[in-house]
Amino acid sequence: METNMMLVWLGLLVVGGLIIFLVREQFQGADLQHNLVGVWFNELLNVQVLIYDVDSIFQGSIVWADNMNSSILGTRVLENVRVGMFKKCKGSYVDPVSAKEFDVTLQLKSKSVLKVTTFHKNTQEQVFVQEWKLIKP
Repeated sequence: METNMMLVWLGLLVVGGLIIFLVREQFQGADLQHNLVGVWFNELLNVQVLIYDVDSIFQGSIVWADNMNSSILGTRVLENVRVGMFKKCKGSYVDPVSAKEFDVTLQLKSKSVLKVTTFHKNTQEQVFVQEWKLIKP
């Protein structure tokens, strides 16, 4: 009888911990969504990307480019990015010059630094990693 009560309490403890974890993750995801929206400078400082939210699905378009890249203004480079578990977002990255599409993972390193990692769609081999900086957080 005593063993059964211990198992019940242990089960309740595990379920309670899981509920707390999931609620915490949900609120962190909402915070991530809020912090992701804005204008970001790429690592080379030659392009600015506006990341915006449409029904919790993020898109990103080039809103400023230096003189050498002015032909790519307005190009959408991030598509269908969704917030996942553990503060990671996944979607597609479209190279603005070649129009090749890659898988992308976005992860906020801080409120003003976004780690952008792209992968080949078929092999999941890493293509590039950049840190984008938020303009005036």
